[in-house]
Amino acid sequence: MSSPTTPLASKRVPFSTSWRPWSQPVDGVLMRRTICGLFNKVTATTLDRIGGRFSETIVRAERSGDAEAMEVCAVLLVQRCLADPPRLGLFASMVQRAVDEAEGEDLRWRGVDPYHLGNPAGSLQSTLRTAVLDELQLALGSGRLQDSLALSAFVGELLILGVVCCGDVQDLVDALFAETGKSSDPHCIALCRILRRVVSSTEASSIVEGLSLVEHIESILEEDTISFRIRYMMMDILDQSFYPRPQDVFSSDLQRSEVYGLRDVLDEEDDVTGSLAILAPPTEAPPFSIELYCAEAKTLISSKELHKAEAFCQSLRPARRYRFLQALLSITLAGGEEGDAHLVATFLSKPTTRTLLETSPGVLLRAFEPEIAALEDTVLDVPSAYRLMAIMLSAAALSQYELEDLASRIIIRENPARERLLDEVASFSVAQGDETFRLSAVVEETSEDEAPSSEYAIAY
Repeated sequence: MSSPTTPLASKRVPFSTSWRPWSQPVDGVLMRRTICGLFNKVTATTLDRIGGRFSETIVRAERSGDAEAMEVCAVLLVQRCLADPPRLGLFASMVQRAVDEAEGEDLRWRGVDPYHLGNPAGSLQSTLRTAVLDELQLALGSGRLQDSLALSAFVGELLILGVVCCGDVQDLVDALFAETGKSSDPHCIALCRILRRVVSSTEASSIVEGLSLVEHIESILEEDTISFRIRYMMMDILDQSFYPRPQDVFSSDLQRSEVYGLRDVLDEEDDVTGSLAILAPPTEAPPFSIELYCAEAKTLISSKELHKAEAFCQSLRPARRYRFLQALLSITLAGGEEGDAHLVATFLSKPTTRTLLETSPGVLLRAFEPEIAALEDTVLDVPSAYRLMAIMLSAAALSQYELEDLASRIIIRENPARERLLDEVASFSVAQGDETFRLSAVVEETSEDEAPSSEYAIAY
């Protein structure tokens, strides 16, 4: 019989085998049914919930160290990608989350047991990489074009999400480039399925450099035996490799500000002006979204009904009117039509419009600034962007100082762009005594019954 003074540690009987994370067995049949059910249910709206359950299943399977369970999961993923190509992005997102959760689990176990070593060969990441690449090469070799395209797109998604790295797909990319150089259309299309996802991702620059895409494509274009179709596709990928254009989740900065609730100073000043505003009934609908501004701008350009644009602008709070004007400028520049620029200039020069815009200070400057800053990029797609901007600026009645300040904001290292814009404005404008500008437009066809509403008038 032990005394009360006996240390507790001496009473404990050591376990023969300590518990380890891989000591929990996993039922392979149950896991297969669970994964199939999750794949059937996943949609864009349920991705977060279904992805969490999928991650828990994968982490539990990796704990058991059952390599066969991981192989079953990888095979199911490949089969589902072939059967349901429209949801490739959802499947890739599920895999990325599961891989991240598994890596986090290993890090947590290393904090408890410094000597804990995972089993990379039995992880989903390595098993899926082997299964997808092997199946893709088999599909290309057997001539299954649709399967090869689906798997190529899946490989591209895994590559930009970091599930596979450049070294994992280097041999595959080299083989596709080699067959493309032999004028093989299926291999070229499969290659483009991978690369188009790469050049439109946020990791485009590092992946392009890691795969040496520019060198590969330039060597392909030097071949005289490739078809015109392959040459065009390779030139398009080469252009996007030099100038990657990542896809933004938001269509504009304004939409991003609305989604995240970022408010500017003018909105805050105009929102609530006193305690009486809290008790007063709302006089305006909820804040308009950027889609509505763009829709109204497109309506104005297509219908050319200026009175409707004035009515919409008047319905907005003064602090939000610059957003409608910015959408109007952006759509006009994207269209590249000089007639649309003259229409916007007519709208800006109308006395009623100027009265609406002058109710809030700095509306014109805030509307023009982002579009002018991006002019050097816009002119790549719209060669007449400077001329279109000059037409609209000339009708804005800005001072010489404000024009020069806006022109100096063009993003470019040397600043001949500033002088270029000012020269274009000067070609449409004449200086006034108060240092304002107006457009000297000649009305080609005007009705005697309808006089122009302002000094600026354009006939359509």
